[in-house]
Amino acid sequence: MPYLGEIAALVTALCWLGSSLAFAVAGREAGAQSLNQFRLYAALPLLFVLGFALVGKGWPSDASLERISLIGVSGILGLVIGDYGFFHALATIGPRLATVIMSLWPACTVAINLLRGEDPTSGQLLGVGVTVAGVAMVLLGKREGAWRPNLTASQWLWGCVGALVGALGQASGFVMAGIAMEKGADLPSGVDPLLATIVRMCAATIGMQLIVCLQGRPLAMTKIVRNKKALVAAMIGVVCGPVLGVWMSMVGAARAVNTGVASALMATTPIFMLPVAMWFYKARVGPLGILGTILAVAGVAICFLQAA
Repeated sequence: MPYLGEIAALVTALCWLGSSLAFAVAGREAGAQSLNQFRLYAALPLLFVLGFALVGKGWPSDASLERISLIGVSGILGLVIGDYGFFHALATIGPRLATVIMSLWPACTVAINLLRGEDPTSGQLLGVGVTVAGVAMVLLGKREGAWRPNLTASQWLWGCVGALVGALGQASGFVMAGIAMEKGADLPSGVDPLLATIVRMCAATIGMQLIVCLQGRPLAMTKIVRNKKALVAAMIGVVCGPVLGVWMSMVGAARAVNTGVASALMATTPIFMLPVAMWFYKARVGPLGILGTILAVAGVAICFLQAA
């Protein structure tokens, strides 16, 4: 099928849209930590089924312990720390603003690679600048109160910090997983992305369980289970995000004519979020917010197209 990869990439963006909206509702109802723990346990069996169906196995058994360990750490950074921050932002400042701030993760990736000694190209620097300018415009715009009308200035600030933590967590996890998955003498074909996702999810589940146990809340996710609205929303988010979203992103990466174009299309979620948020929870978005969102996504597209 022509342009199957590009179509899958666009579907990926819509899946992230669905998961962000659903997780925002679940997090608002039951809290970010309960949601994160539930999401990990609910997604794992579905990913194993997907792994056996598409790859023929549920674990990268041919990968070295060093690769597995690095992928596992990337899961802790991205899926425990990063997603906790993002889920807090979703529940606090709402999915529209949270996804816009999360668009900073490619810029964070460029910064991390710079610390590793990789100099960014002029195009990547341009993309980072455009994204940062776009996010700044959104933050400077009129603060919407439709998601949580009684939100205080302090809560709004910490919600934005949570989204930034999410971007940093996703970027650091992305870099570490990329290093562990790349082709090498020990593994000429590299680690399959879906199997790497399963490793990351397993490590994140163990890490999250340790955290809630240390806090004396080993069954924090029961807040989701006991709340019907939160449970339905969380399950929709799991199916849209860790399952369909991951699957479609892999199809996009594997079948796209240009991986940079596919990655740019996957990053269009904040654009789709604008009309949905205005309809879904009556978000009030001014011209500055709309322009800022478009610029943020454009900067991400520039970064990905430069990396292609």
